[in-house]
Amino acid sequence: METSKEDLLRINKGFGGNLRSDSSIGFAIEKQDDKKLGEYKKLAYLMRSILVDHPFSDGNKRTAMFFALNFAVENKKQIDTDLLLHQLVSIAKNNIIDIRQIEWRLKNGIR
Repeated sequence: METSKEDLLRINKGFGGNLRSDSSIGFAIEKQDDKKLGEYKKLAYLMRSILVDHPFSDGNKRTAMFFALNFAVENKKQIDTDLLLHQLVSIAKNNIIDIRQIEWRLKNGIR
């Protein structure tokens, strides 16, 4: 999944948010170029950056859902939308930072 900081900012702006802090976004974007990581793990880094670090003033969960759905479509995966939404909200609500747990949760909603 090709993702840039500009993509994140543009999508989030559509949900009414503004950037508050971009340090974790920069780290997550760097991980997208790591050839050693699988696609779900790359998505997990992006989700942790958006859902736990709350880089935007508003629309963090909506931005995360947009990118998760985009990931599923690009990779021709099946989506359980309700389960995916539940997992994303759970990651945010419980401040889950463990990448393996986030990856596992994403794989539950996107197969």
